[in-house]
Amino acid sequence: MTRLALNSISQMQKSLPAFGKISPQQPQIGWLNDYLSLYKLPALNNPSDFYCGTLKANQKSIFAAAWEPPQPEGTAIIVHGYLDNLGLFGHLINYLLNKNLTVVCFDLPGLGLSDGEHAHIDDFSDYTAALDAILQLCQQQFTGPYHGLGQSTGGAILLKHLLDNEPAGDYPFNSLNLLAPLLHPKGWWLNRHLLPAIKPFRKSLKRRFGISSHDNEFLSFIRQKDIFQPKSMPLPWFVAAEKWAREFEHCAGSQFSVNVIQGTGDTTLDWQYNLKIFKQKLPTMRLHIIKDAYHHMANESEDFRDQIFDAMDF
Repeated sequence: MTRLALNSISQMQKSLPAFGKISPQQPQIGWLNDYLSLYKLPALNNPSDFYCGTLKANQKSIFAAAWEPPQPEGTAIIVHGYLDNLGLFGHLINYLLNKNLTVVCFDLPGLGLSDGEHAHIDDFSDYTAALDAILQLCQQQFTGPYHGLGQSTGGAILLKHLLDNEPAGDYPFNSLNLLAPLLHPKGWWLNRHLLPAIKPFRKSLKRRFGISSHDNEFLSFIRQKDIFQPKSMPLPWFVAAEKWAREFEHCAGSQFSVNVIQGTGDTTLDWQYNLKIFKQKLPTMRLHIIKDAYHHMANESEDFRDQIFDAMDF
């Protein structure tokens, strides 16, 4: 872990190969074992084949990783939340591997090891472009059917992708499981009015680490050990998130049976309001309420996490 910490993110990015299978005997990336160990991800000697590397989306280099069991029954694509990176999803990766699914994860543009200004985005279509590149890769390399799993902003990305692609008639996902999907954050009505006023004077807001999980080890890790955690949040991201919320509020909706899992202890989102809008726009939505669960559902404490994962539907 020490060697990993000494590498700058830019140095790590430069050492990444094109996406492909990594040999346990001869890993192509010098810091890879340290990375997997730091984030407690399945090791190279795991029974699953391991892939990682970069692919292109919108002229940006996107970092992805995948674990493929010997006889997979489908492929799960995890879309992480804002300020997260794929390394934080070890619990969910292991759960999905135990269901005999290939698991594919990627860092969103501007986060983790993917290209882009740190934590910055101009439009959520930049996120869906990265998801499209991952889907194309999966359709070429990994067994279907394909299942989308999104945490927070990852859930919003999967919803935008659904609205953008379902009308074309070739929607690629067989199921969508959304964990505390983002629509409006807490206090959104104030943000909606304040953003235009402060935008000319501020480029970013200071990051504050809230209580997003009952797992204190996870909270300590992201505050002190996760080398990819942003310390500030660029204002253009908030503008893009507000644009997404307005887009969803005015959309025609979808008949796709989305599975939404939401905790009542979530202090990040205005989740009661969000659920009202989701029910209007997604009339066949299945909803699972997890009493007292906080926002980062993929990294809740084990008792909550068991309930959350049991509520998933494939």
